Amino acid sequence: MADEGTADRTAAFVGLLGRINDRFLIDVPGVSEVWLIRHADAYTGLRTLGMGPLDPPLSPEGRRQAQLLAARLQHVPVHRLWSSDLRRARETAEVVGQRKALAVRPDPRLREVRTYWDEEAVVLAPRPGRYPFLEPEAEVLARMRAAVADVLVDLAATGAELPRAAVVTHNAAIVVYVSSLLGLSWEQLAVMPQFTSVTVLAFKDDRAVVRSIADATHLAAVAD
Repeated sequence: MADEGTADRTAAFVGLLGRINDRFLIDVPGVSEVWLIRHADAYTGLRTLGMGPLDPPLSPEGRRQAQLLAARLQHVPVHRLWSSDLRRARETAEVVGQRKALAVRPDPRLREVRTYWDEEAVVLAPRPGRYPFLEPEAEVLARMRAAVADVLVDLAATGAELPRAAVVTHNAAIVVYVSSLLGLSWEQLAVMPQFTSVTVLAFKDDRAVVRSIADATHLAAVAD
């Protein structure tokens, strides 16, 4: 009886683990990963904003951060590389692409949330916790969803066992999209992705799992 009870207990526990793994897409066939990455620094030492949408190049610090990101991804299988068409995102992706021998696919749907600064206006900081952007949250979410859907279609064509895309985009665009996956609004997810931070998402069919948010441990690396 003791052996039978132990077997039943073990079977129940193993079954529970299997259901948990299936729920969170762990070791499940047919999963694709999208790594949402915030661009590297483009603001340190910035002297002028210019006209039109904010579009500065990477700063020297940003180029250093992009190299640390590329080093982190060096031994990670990445099959596709996308970015926003803004310079700070595209230049970050290009550093990764050079290390991985991948071409960058720029997409304007991955741009940062449109702000009053893009409209050449100066506004005071909003109250903390209030959505501060000119572009409505629903519009940001719609274009990010469409872009990620196309990334997943692109990944499916690779035939890889676990296809993975690195997608270099922007702070608020990442938070708006990830918030929606968690059933939250922008105001409810108090996360500020650091430059080159990585948010890992897993997808299968109509399911999405957030595996990590805004991890930037590679920025702690020091030169040998």
